[in-house]
Amino acid sequence: MNDFGLAKMQELLRDFYNLAHIKICICDEAGNELCYFPEKHTPFCKRLREIPEQDEKCRLCDKRAFAECKKTHRQYRYICHAGLLECVSPVLYGERIIGYIVVGQIRAEESGLPDAVLAALADATKQELTASYGALPLVEQEKINSAIRILDACAGYEHLKGLMSAAEGGIDRQIDAYVNSHLKDALSVSELCARFRLSRNELYGIFKDYFNDSPAEYIKKRRLHRACSYLAETDLAVNAIAQKCGIPDYNYFSKIFKKAFGVSPRAYRKSNSSR
Repeated sequence: MNDFGLAKMQELLRDFYNLAHIKICICDEAGNELCYFPEKHTPFCKRLREIPEQDEKCRLCDKRAFAECKKTHRQYRYICHAGLLECVSPVLYGERIIGYIVVGQIRAEESGLPDAVLAALADATKQELTASYGALPLVEQEKINSAIRILDACAGYEHLKGLMSAAEGGIDRQIDAYVNSHLKDALSVSELCARFRLSRNELYGIFKDYFNDSPAEYIKKRRLHRACSYLAETDLAVNAIAQKCGIPDYNYFSKIFKKAFGVSPRAYRKSNSSR
């Protein structure tokens, strides 16, 4: 994420925190933290995660929450193993999740550490964590509900979607650049899915949302437009141009070129040559 995108996103997080006084975090589509406010972990959670077995349980809670949110494409609210309220909301671009908004480390009721956690701690650590747990702000359920409704509104906010898109490097620009630099290659759907770590449904969704075309049609159009440039600007033989544009079958190339532009490749060159 560039500095501008990070600064604008943190402004949103700061505004949310000023209203709700609840920690908020933005994650990418893989669940990696991009930015947060006011801190990554509260003192309690930071200390708890220093204990390997407790850290493993924290990570498992996070993993399950993201998996559930990814499966349903809906907000997921749960109580973590340490008794704190957490909530994950997806940021959607069409049907594709491009990130998550997470609020959490919230003490939702006047209660102490769960017995299961206490039983696993040494006495000194138990006293330390009990004190830091009690220091967590107690947020009324009504306020939590209001904050989560704001969270849902944030997850649908177009500016946030734009920031998330920028944070992921502009998947449309990445795909477009890759296609244009590999037009002479096979460029199968399977290759693009592997290259950009996308499922077939996600890839087709991106092409529909950004390019208003299927992958095959988009690639074909880019190849034909590249062929137009070669025809107008070079003396390369038409069959060589077909090869360079990833359509090695000369007859097929001529057929789809004429269908697309209404003239044969040679007629196009005659009318548009700059040489």
